[in-house]
Amino acid sequence: MPQKKDYYKLLEIDKNATQEEIRKAYRKMVKKWHPDRHQENKQYAEEKFKEIQEAYEVLSNPEKRKLYDRFGFIPEGGGYQQRGGQPGAGGVEDIFKDFFGGSSGNFGESGGGFGDFFDMFFGSERSSSRGSRRAKRPERGQDIHATISLNLEEVLYDVKKTIEYDRYEPCNSCKGTGAENGTSYSTCPRCNGQGQINEEQRTFFGTFVKTYTCPTCNGEGKIIEKKCSVCNGQGKLHKKEKLTVTIPSGVEDGYVLRLREKGNAGKNGGPAGDLIIHVKVNPNKNFRRKGADLETEITVDYVEAALGTEVKIPTLEGEIVEKIPEGTNPGTVIRLKNLGMPNFSGKKRGDIYVKINVKIDKPGLREKKHLRDLAKLKKINI
Repeated sequence: MPQKKDYYKLLEIDKNATQEEIRKAYRKMVKKWHPDRHQENKQYAEEKFKEIQEAYEVLSNPEKRKLYDRFGFIPEGGGYQQRGGQPGAGGVEDIFKDFFGGSSGNFGESGGGFGDFFDMFFGSERSSSRGSRRAKRPERGQDIHATISLNLEEVLYDVKKTIEYDRYEPCNSCKGTGAENGTSYSTCPRCNGQGQINEEQRTFFGTFVKTYTCPTCNGEGKIIEKKCSVCNGQGKLHKKEKLTVTIPSGVEDGYVLRLREKGNAGKNGGPAGDLIIHVKVNPNKNFRRKGADLETEITVDYVEAALGTEVKIPTLEGEIVEKIPEGTNPGTVIRLKNLGMPNFSGKKRGDIYVKINVKIDKPGLREKKHLRDLAKLKKINI
């Protein structure tokens, strides 16, 4: 009998689960076993991921689920072919037709063809052809993420930053093949160079041939006879990379810079991934940033606000002296043009908005006397 798979157990659900519960469980398990989350054991995660996809494909389809619940298994790996027998001559397809009354037309009330049902359980001739030997497709290398932190003052102008990171690059000695001199191969002894393996399996329906990709050579039909002495058969080498990048002026926190093909090496001649740089602009204790504009606050004594004065106001390029007019009320905002941040799209600079806070302390005896005289002068009852 083909190996049984418990699809309910794979999705961690009860056999009476609703379609909505199946969908929720599927999303949860896909997130849990996504290969990118298991770099330390990616191959195992990929297998789990495929099994979860397979389980969902069956259980989310009411007809397929009904058949699975009845028979309790799906032959693993697909790629089954019936040995002997012709259509209409007592083959396994005829047996299923006798069970379900189907023909090459509709299968039950669902209208799905019997061929779809047969393919679901035993694959098709096309399934077996997928196991045939073929060259590995080029695979793009993985992206590498890095972070650069900048102070607000640094993004007033274009700034150059040097970053160091680890990456994998193709081995020049074996041209990325992993074989000594790029040519040290021999015929796979397990599949005899076919890239696929055929195994007979006997079931109560008859004898079938299971066809699957050779796990020894991964369908290549050849194996490395002598590993590259430089990369030990990996086809790539670890390297510490050092790059100087220019961060444009006016960037905001969260800006992303992508450098093409500066990431990890690809596989089978595929292009390298990218280096993705995330720019972090640190908060500034004096300013709040609003796009290209900056906001800040200063505090003056109430006498200075009443009589007017000159105050020092911070900017990103140092302090400047600005005159506060007499009679300045608390909360007054003054505008310093073109002293803010460069506009990232047009390079025109924003402004600085300065809020004036007025400080009023409890007066001393001498100051209180003068204030009483002032109150009399202004005819204020106290």
